[in-house]
Amino acid sequence: MENDLTREKTIAHSIAQEILQSGIDIPPIPANGQKIMEIVRQPIDRIDIPYFVRLLESDPSLFTKILRLANSPFYRETEKIVSLRAAITRIGLTETVNSACFHFFQELLPRFPDIEGLTYDAFWSRSWVCAVVNRRLGHPNLDMGVLPGDLYLTGMLHGLGKLLLAIYLPKEFSRCIHTALKQEEPLFEIEKKVFGTTSAMVASNIMRTWELPEHICEGVAFHQIPELAPQDSVLMAALTQFACALAELTHVGSNGEGRNLALGDTFLGQKPTVKLADPQIQAQLIQEAITALKDRVDDCIDTTNQIPKPTRPASDVDMRVNKKHPDPVKPPKKSILGWIKSLFS
Repeated sequence: MENDLTREKTIAHSIAQEILQSGIDIPPIPANGQKIMEIVRQPIDRIDIPYFVRLLESDPSLFTKILRLANSPFYRETEKIVSLRAAITRIGLTETVNSACFHFFQELLPRFPDIEGLTYDAFWSRSWVCAVVNRRLGHPNLDMGVLPGDLYLTGMLHGLGKLLLAIYLPKEFSRCIHTALKQEEPLFEIEKKVFGTTSAMVASNIMRTWELPEHICEGVAFHQIPELAPQDSVLMAALTQFACALAELTHVGSNGEGRNLALGDTFLGQKPTVKLADPQIQAQLIQEAITALKDRVDDCIDTTNQIPKPTRPASDVDMRVNKKHPDPVKPPKKSILGWIKSLFS
């Protein structure tokens, strides 16, 4: 098992390096993005609101998107919001911070062309839901002892590798999704057969180039197999796995999976000493998520302006966008992927 994991990590690193050198536009995190991530990771009661407002005001795109969200049909009251402070008051600080972070990463990352079993809109919808659900799992009443902001980032980026493979190796990745759906198997197991590693492992290597904290990178890398994660990252990976399973029950977005875990079959769902293993708490979390989404998906999404589906107090949301597809990037003819895989076969 250890040798298999070492092999998967080696191949994932190689694929990530190929992607970074392929011409796919994956820029480094700019200064304002680093500051946004710092704010997201802070406890909500410690955020310097004047500083946050100044940061958003310095970014015309984020400034516009937050105002649009505050003036969307879901939040719109009698007066039109024209200032960020008023927008934060109307939609709440947590929702504003979440939205700013989400919009930042969606603009940073390239768009992939829709492939069979996974569309761009569905991908970001599910990413958003996983992010907000994961943040909810960091609430003190669940006694998990993990910063909600760290969980939010891990949940939002858990599917990053799928986005990258959909651009870099679209035919191979589409075949993975098709096989997983047809055979009703976990997608990551099919990925290992085709690529020799998982999309999550590939994503974690890209995230390290952004200098994200290691426990967030490992939380993404091992969210499908938290039992194999390094000790310091087991809980982050396990909570993200639980959030993904819960997000599936909302039926918002999709992730190309052929088989999704039941909450009781997750790593934490099988730990009787953990609150999340309690069927009553699981039912409560499911109902909370579904209630937050009920009748909101169609009414609160502006595909033209790229406004995420907001929710009432901190729960799940949805996202739709309307951008042109770029031409998929073709991998180099002499890819080192096959050579790396052959070393371990």
